[in-house]
Amino acid sequence: MNTKYAYIDEFGAFGYNFDSEGCSTHFIITAIIVDENDISTVKQGVDLIRNKYFPNGEIKSSRIGKDHRKRISILNELKLLPFKIFVLVCDKRKIYEQSGLRFKPSFYKFINNLVYQELRTSFSNLVILADEIGENDFLQSFAKYIREHEVPLSLFDESLFRFENSKDNLIIQVADIVSGSLAYNYDEHKKEKAQGNNYKSMLASKIMMLKEFPQTFENFNVRHNDVDVHYNAQIADICYRKAKYYMETHKESDELEIKQQVAVLDYLLFRFMNRSPRKYIPTKELINQLCYLGFDRISMQAFRTKIIAKLRDNEVIIASSSGGYKIPSSEEELEDFINHGKTIILPMLSRLKKCNDIIRLGTTGGIDLFHRAEYQVLANMFKEENTN
Repeated sequence: MNTKYAYIDEFGAFGYNFDSEGCSTHFIITAIIVDENDISTVKQGVDLIRNKYFPNGEIKSSRIGKDHRKRISILNELKLLPFKIFVLVCDKRKIYEQSGLRFKPSFYKFINNLVYQELRTSFSNLVILADEIGENDFLQSFAKYIREHEVPLSLFDESLFRFENSKDNLIIQVADIVSGSLAYNYDEHKKEKAQGNNYKSMLASKIMMLKEFPQTFENFNVRHNDVDVHYNAQIADICYRKAKYYMETHKESDELEIKQQVAVLDYLLFRFMNRSPRKYIPTKELINQLCYLGFDRISMQAFRTKIIAKLRDNEVIIASSSGGYKIPSSEEELEDFINHGKTIILPMLSRLKKCNDIIRLGTTGGIDLFHRAEYQVLANMFKEENTN
């Protein structure tokens, strides 16, 4: 199997001051995928295009600017070369304040993980190249992340997955112009200057994968590939559909508690659809999210009884453990839910049974609390326990 080479560059930067012209609303990472047998052909082709349009320097999207006629000509010539495109588009506006991704190290780590997972599951033999020299702190962090994860998926995996620095590589310049061109489809500061040009459509024949983050109800596919071996698409699909149904049928409610439930579920779904590195979301983080949205702070007990319990009563499946809550996507997480519930329910049932046994014994059978109609469910449970 031939090795593939991925040449990486990006558009945008970290930051959330979207009112500023210099702050991009989107962060776009492009990988130009080339078969090792085609590298020489692609490099020669790019060099000819560079000499034609930029005889005194490199191909850069920023140098083309709003000259769309020139941009279209360059892209049409590049499209004739044997390469494919992988793109990750991050809409920074949709990242929750309390998600932890509003901090540069966390944001870069999360994006690095997304790119790594998609490339790692798509290619068994891949060499990643980028320019990590200079002031580009994202590419520096990406290079570091890839080098730390240069390990096979298993002892029998002979795949090659490594990072190489490639300063001023011609094919990286292709990644730059593709990222910059797609920005006219996504970034709010660029869209108004696109003059009707749709670069996403223009590049469609070369794009092998375009992932949008955060994923939403419109673009989420529950049956995606996942590096996590415990991921169960069937379980994830059931839990996702139940949560989404509750969201859609209650989002217009004016009741305070239902609004809080919808807000918490929206956050749980955000983390579920976007494969958070942390499995469970702590209760405190979910309560803080409610406060961030303008709700009054509530106690942990009220959170459990008025929000989580009510969602579960409405058939929304929410797994819990000592680490917090999440929409489950594996059997292990459902087992966490059951085991966590057992630690609460079984001791309480045992105390109720002991109470009734003591009263029955003390009254020589005159009083049996579980004979009352309102306790019939409990009586049946204890009968089943005694017959097993």
